Amino acid sequence: MIEQYDLSYLNLKSIQNFLYSTQTNEHGLITKGKSSFNFGMPILMYSELQSLNKIIKKYVRIYCEKHKITKLKFINSWFNITEPGSKLKPHNHSGGEESILSGAFYVSVGENSVPLLFPDIDTSIKPYSGLLVIFSSDLVHYTEEEKEQRIVISFNTDYEESTRYTGH
Repeated sequence: MIEQYDLSYLNLKSIQNFLYSTQTNEHGLITKGKSSFNFGMPILMYSELQSLNKIIKKYVRIYCEKHKITKLKFINSWFNITEPGSKLKPHNHSGGEESILSGAFYVSVGENSVPLLFPDIDTSIKPYSGLLVIFSSDLVHYTEEEKEQRIVISFNTDYEESTRYTGH
């Protein structure tokens, strides 16, 4: 189950500028890139991104209603900035913390950016700036070698009634 939503109407440049000012670290799943994963506060908790947080939550609710999934909450969020030559290694989001849905919001993507690949269901998503992709957390996904810089905010969700860490 993969759903795509067009959020290109947002002020993406403002979001991008904020992310550039936020501390990052290296991440084992990406080569030649940087990430805020497990580094500081979950990115969607920052006051500068509260309106984006609300908008993404709205689309998670829409997804849940469409697929008859009970209410979910964010359990973590982060961003990655990948450079040309970078790859996102194959992985899913169902290990460790149990995540139900995951998502990727493409803040900045070049015209020649490589697709997000989901090999288990033989699907690829061509990203563009402003695209929100929500998918089942157990789906393996990755990218081939990137041709351009890409900035993506990602998140995981869990059932609202869970006692696990909420990240917000």
